[in-house]
Amino acid sequence: MALRMELQNIQTNRGGTMKILQLMAHPDYNNQKRAANRLADVGLKTLQEKLNGQGTIEVLSVYDPNNIIPQVTADTLNLTNPKEMSAERLKNHEAQYKLIKQWKSADYIYIYMPLHNWNVPAKFKDYLDNILTARETFKYTETGSVGLMSDETTKVTFILTSGSEYDTNYRYVNLDIAPQYMRGVLHMMGINQMKLIRAQGLDIFTNDKEEIMKSAEKELVGYINSQSF
Repeated sequence: MALRMELQNIQTNRGGTMKILQLMAHPDYNNQKRAANRLADVGLKTLQEKLNGQGTIEVLSVYDPNNIIPQVTADTLNLTNPKEMSAERLKNHEAQYKLIKQWKSADYIYIYMPLHNWNVPAKFKDYLDNILTARETFKYTETGSVGLMSDETTKVTFILTSGSEYDTNYRYVNLDIAPQYMRGVLHMMGINQMKLIRAQGLDIFTNDKEEIMKSAEKELVGYINSQSF
């Protein structure tokens, strides 16, 4: 279920109240022993302490069945006029634009997920299919697509967990797709800067999993505390 925390006002460069969006994309979303969920919990607590009663934090788990994350279907491609939509299609249409509004209004976005077959989990791909919408987060021009967002208004942090080591192991370095995919999607929207924090090698039996997690937690806490809000 989406969680919303209303705090006191803090002004941002948008001229309104600080808004933070925390996205969680682990299928086992209620299991706090999962690495991505554990890091998300640490990140949320750090944000709450840093904000000290100011701003708004929204938490959205894309795998929670209480949250509607529409999928691309024949209906979504062919029925774009709300007046022609069935009740179910209209429900998904409204859910999509609610997700878009939430994404666009966030000043800071933190995304937590495990690596699934070298890329983002399937439900998070569905989420991005909703967000990456023409005339909302980008537009088409005669010279190509142009993002409608920017680094000045939206800061994105991508927290990724994985069983193997993808940026150092030669067998996997060419399969390090998820960070490249996320940077490409964000660039399409006009967001060119993305902070990547990793907890990797968690399933390698010679590694100390707890040490890896503590190192990632330390990096995450330090980065959040270094941000200027």
